[in-house]
Amino acid sequence: MAKRRRWPWVVALVVVVALAGGAAFLLVRDPLTLPGDHEVDVYAVNDGISTEVSKPPGLFGRLLGMCDADTHYAKAGDRHLCLVLNGPLGTVRASREDGQVKVAKDQVASLKTMAAQDTGTPQPTATLVLMSGGPAALIPVADLSGDAPVSVPALG
Repeated sequence: MAKRRRWPWVVALVVVVALAGGAAFLLVRDPLTLPGDHEVDVYAVNDGISTEVSKPPGLFGRLLGMCDADTHYAKAGDRHLCLVLNGPLGTVRASREDGQVKVAKDQVASLKTMAAQDTGTPQPTATLVLMSGGPAALIPVADLSGDAPVSVPALG
């Protein structure tokens, strides 16, 4: 009789450990979901071949975070984007709060330098992407004109 009672506890323990492992994986995959500043990679958007699509990629594509083999899927408001990225160009410290990704003013100079780097495309990039497990934010290069901190909507 004692052996039958033990199995529900073992199954419950396995389920709890699996759920905790899954939650830890998601948090480690995207550090911007945690409070505070985190190092994120900066990429340049290849504007010439990145596209906006009418609907998101299929379930499998969204799970992998990709539209196809060389593009990254991002949802910006009601827009579905397939982004071709060049880089990484470097890293900056950023935080996410209230649906906004914020880059402190001491990191803006680094973003300006990265935007000016030659990415191998005929035209300089108009947009930088912060990557944190996937595309986290689009930063228009035109918004980097001042020395003020940058705050842009987080990608979904």
